Amino acid sequence: MTGTLRARQQELAEQWHQGLDGRELLRRHAALVDAFIVEQFDRARTAGEIPGQVAMVALGGYGRSELYPYSDIDLLLLHDQRAGSALQAAARALLYPLWDAGCEVGHSVRTVAEAVRFAREDFPFQVALLDARLVVGAAPLLEELRQRYTTTILQGRRQQFVRAMQDWRAQRRNRYGSHSFLLEPHIKEGTGGLRDIQAMRWVARGVFSLPDLEAVQGSGLLADADRQAFEQARAMLTRIRYGLHRLCGRKSDHLVLDYQEDLAAALGYRDQDGQRGVERFMREVYTHLQTVAVVTDLFFEHVLEILGMTGPAAGERRLERAIAVRGGTVRLTAPEELGQRSYLLMRLFLQAGRTGLPLHHRTRQAVTAHLHLVDDGFRESRRVARIFSELLTTSREIFPVLEAMLATGLLTRYLPEFAAVESLAQHDLYHLYTVDRHQLQTVAELAALRQEMAELFAEAGETEVLYLAALLHDIGKGRQADHSQLGAELAAAIGRRLQLSAADCDLLAFLVRHHLYLPENGLRRDCTDREFIRQAAAVVGDVRRLTLLYLLTIADSRATGPSAWSNWKAGLVAELYLGVKTYLAAGGAATGDDHGESEGVRWLREQVATLLAGGQTAIDPAVLPADYLLGFSPREVVRHLAIHREQGGRLRQQVLLFAEPGEQGWHLLIMGDDRPGLLAKFCGVLALHGLRVRSARIFTWPDGTVVDSLEVVPAALREFDEMDWGRVERDLNLAINYRLDVGFRLLEQRQPRPWGPARPVQQAQRRVMLDNQTSGRFTIVEVHAGDSPEILYQLAQTLADFDLTIHQARIATEVEQLIDVFYVRTATGGQLTDPEAMAALQSALLRLIGEEAEVAA
Repeated sequence: MTGTLRARQQELAEQWHQGLDGRELLRRHAALVDAFIVEQFDRARTAGEIPGQVAMVALGGYGRSELYPYSDIDLLLLHDQRAGSALQAAARALLYPLWDAGCEVGHSVRTVAEAVRFAREDFPFQVALLDARLVVGAAPLLEELRQRYTTTILQGRRQQFVRAMQDWRAQRRNRYGSHSFLLEPHIKEGTGGLRDIQAMRWVARGVFSLPDLEAVQGSGLLADADRQAFEQARAMLTRIRYGLHRLCGRKSDHLVLDYQEDLAAALGYRDQDGQRGVERFMREVYTHLQTVAVVTDLFFEHVLEILGMTGPAAGERRLERAIAVRGGTVRLTAPEELGQRSYLLMRLFLQAGRTGLPLHHRTRQAVTAHLHLVDDGFRESRRVARIFSELLTTSREIFPVLEAMLATGLLTRYLPEFAAVESLAQHDLYHLYTVDRHQLQTVAELAALRQEMAELFAEAGETEVLYLAALLHDIGKGRQADHSQLGAELAAAIGRRLQLSAADCDLLAFLVRHHLYLPENGLRRDCTDREFIRQAAAVVGDVRRLTLLYLLTIADSRATGPSAWSNWKAGLVAELYLGVKTYLAAGGAATGDDHGESEGVRWLREQVATLLAGGQTAIDPAVLPADYLLGFSPREVVRHLAIHREQGGRLRQQVLLFAEPGEQGWHLLIMGDDRPGLLAKFCGVLALHGLRVRSARIFTWPDGTVVDSLEVVPAALREFDEMDWGRVERDLNLAINYRLDVGFRLLEQRQPRPWGPARPVQQAQRRVMLDNQTSGRFTIVEVHAGDSPEILYQLAQTLADFDLTIHQARIATEVEQLIDVFYVRTATGGQLTDPEAMAALQSALLRLIGEEAEVAA
């Protein structure tokens, strides 16, 4: 019996793989369970196990005949007073077979009065009753429940019902995300998900007695075009959720990255025209989620207006000709004006930005209906461009204004290039949103920065171009090209169309072209290297451009997501910004003396001398390397000198470890006597103890003392105090004395990590570059690879095997992508310039990271 139910459910799974419509699959699944429950009910009734009047009532999704493979089967056993005493035993007889069949069953046993009373207290149960459907049993009981439900819950309480529904929707959005463009959307509960569809249907049925979408459309609450798009979205989301259940083998409604590719393949999305199938699939997902979000939001706005819930009707306040505020919304009071004054389309959004109020739903519909007015003349209008610029730079809350522009179609009509990134998925672990929403969020972050960094904004002067760059910086994505280069070309063309001056068009293109320059180089290059600073200054050109680029960098990074910005990264980018700014402010002239000693380094030496106040040191501070002094504060230098003086004997025999907690990670200071392969052993031991090195500054004093400063984070969740730092120090010393085989131990403990996804979500870049141009003193070895606990140890050990000394390392572990930059010298103290040696090193490193393809030079 239960085996038959399982077999038939498996048949449905095969039908899904064959392409059967999702809603039909749900209906068939519900019908299977119906038949099974009827069979159990008849059996129990025949056996005399069900006294009195009893009705088996399906609720929720099961009540709507929308039963997903692993969703709960929600049942209400409705009974009269005669059946009450014996019904618990009857319930077990009815439900045990369902449980035996592996079904998740949610059930309650109530009289009509108990059900109505509980519905008044519990809103989810209250709306579940709107979908109540008789499976088997006494139909009069369900009819009585419906009548009393209507009388008690709905009559005279329509406003309370809608207000409760709005509160419930707000709670869901707070929990699952207020946007339908999250990297990993929740298909059921997220914004634009299936729950929004259900909320609309519940209100339509409970408040207006409208049984289906056709009736909702007929009532005027839903436009015909909206209904068609809504139906398509519901069908797609249904199929996705069904597929998620099948792929996961359990109830799963969260479309996480791990399943997006598999589901896309199962639904027939293939790579084509240079775009991955999963990206095409997710673009459609976001489009459908947005359709549901927009249509349901407009529906609820209409409902609130009908029920008089939009606030006190304090009359109309005119904002300008044909635009007014009424009922807490901005409205177009004379749609006929649009034909003669098409620029009003843009002014509507400007007024929304000025007032901080949304557009009325009919006004939004009017904008969409008049998009044909946005022609070449509109796009090239200087007047419209000024309105758009003012909208970007002065809106109280810019994100909702731009989002409304996008939803109505005005933004992509005005900027056709934007359509290429609308709902474009970014299949990585950095970005929280699709490309279009990320760009809108960047503008919003820039607006917030205006308050936080008022001085920098004042230095930057006019910022209209900066806001436009924020809106367009990723406009070149999704076209199988360098998105920064292509984006710069597109942005320049947009600037010319918007009547910007030639200088501003050039500035706009520069900002888009180089919007990744500061974060990429701040994380990978030695910002104390004067040759690199000179090269960076040549790229940027002047202080104003640099400041605008810095502000754009911060806004872009914040809009990307928490994994893309931290205090650590902010500090590195700020270090580069200040270094280049100082160089440019000095006119680009060298500030050092004949020996290359800069004023900054001389000042640092003076500060160290002042703090020492004549105290004894084991090494003369005057001989400390300039790059070392630039890498630490004077107080840190004095601390290192004190350790060197007090622990000199031990430092000749062993390494000493000093660990300190920090906001974004832990800081390790390691001091000892220099020897070959030191960094490799350090990184290997730290990996053995579950620590991931995020950055390393490595210096050697003239007397051979190594001063290594490392920033680390725990690979698994643990607290600083939970670490056995004494054990870490002991293992460091065992490793450098060849009494701990780090490579073997790492290989031995290699196993699937408890953190991170079960498989790579994105394809990690794998390449090796050798650079003798950026730094005049070092060869820069840049390695891009997939992340693993032992990879950093292996890279550093390979460099040591080639007799290269690592002077400094920049280690950026970005989720699944590792980017390591090593500043190295040969045994003779110079750059690695021999072509054969360089080729051998590149080949070895490429083999190590699993890449046999073309070597980058």
